[in-house]
Amino acid sequence: MRGSVRQKGEGRWQVRVSHGRGPVTGRYRTIAREVRGRKRDAELLAAKLVAEVERGAYRDQEANRLTVTDLLGHWMAHIEAQGRAASTLTRYRSVISVNILPRLGGVQVTKLGPAQIDTFYGQLRSAGLGTLSIRKNHTVLSAAFNQAVRWGWVERNPVERASPPTARPKEIRPPSRDQLRQLLEACMDDHQDLGRLIYVAATTGARRGELCGLRWSDIDLGTGSMTIARSISDAGSVVAVKRTKTHQARRLALDPSTVAVLVDQRRRAQELAEAAGTRLSDDAYVWSQAVDAAAPYRPDRVSGAFRTLRDRLGMHDVTFHGLRHFAATTLASQGIGVRTIAGRLGHANPAVTLRTYAHFLDTADREAATALGAVLDGLHPASSKW
Repeated sequence: MRGSVRQKGEGRWQVRVSHGRGPVTGRYRTIAREVRGRKRDAELLAAKLVAEVERGAYRDQEANRLTVTDLLGHWMAHIEAQGRAASTLTRYRSVISVNILPRLGGVQVTKLGPAQIDTFYGQLRSAGLGTLSIRKNHTVLSAAFNQAVRWGWVERNPVERASPPTARPKEIRPPSRDQLRQLLEACMDDHQDLGRLIYVAATTGARRGELCGLRWSDIDLGTGSMTIARSISDAGSVVAVKRTKTHQARRLALDPSTVAVLVDQRRRAQELAEAAGTRLSDDAYVWSQAVDAAAPYRPDRVSGAFRTLRDRLGMHDVTFHGLRHFAATTLASQGIGVRTIAGRLGHANPAVTLRTYAHFLDTADREAATALGAVLDGLHPASSKW
């Protein structure tokens, strides 16, 4: 960074030093001073101003006027431009408008401190929000202030020094085999399409949006395999096709029963299309409410149909996501390795699988130890046979 010196008259000099872009306007800012005397005097002042700018002496002049509302508005525009999922943006906007702006919106970003943030968390608790909901607010604030640090608006993220409530691991409660049987039997007459979706969800562990995003071109019924390459999200009236949660496709082997269910799904979809005078394309969606299956089944509607079914059966604690837990815990109980389970579930790191299903994996490990002990019983040095 260098300053400029320009003579304005006899013994009069103008010094200008660039101060970078303004955090709100984005326009270049300049510090200008006028000096009377020699050119050398002006050059010395220019050097002094450059050093002050590099030390951040002028950084807070505009930043001091920025509020949390300003920051969150710029941050949301930034992450939207980066391609963040529409469903994520909708969740963030809800958290911001309902909780953060009414309580912290007018606070200047340079004056927001950990104590004020902790008071904010206490207010949310008093308003009836649970731990996970409060931590969502913490996540949004922390991400926005991390970006503010990168932009040079603040020196340090105050949210990092705040104390959000500790999130206790949520107990995994997969549906039992008997509950799954009841759900499938209830679909036999009027909800066969939903029944087949439930079955495939339970045998593959795929996420709701991933199942909605499946196309027939992703499934090889001959070899018994399918590729999960995309996911469907719906936020309000917006339906979007996006990449998987890990941004990577994964290939799953299918058991003969799941293949049979998908063959039946294909047959029924073709029959509906033909009855409507159309046909299925090779790229049609596996689950769809359109007769030509050109549009995906919306995830929210899947959840709604599933809730209606489970409530009718009195299974109020069972969720569609629980089918994913059923697949994972069943594999763990059969002694399948963590890496294999993580690969089928689409976890980016097996550590996520281990952390989520630690209890079930410990149980499988105990069963493995018992099985080995039974095989070697009587052969150890403490045995009376020695």
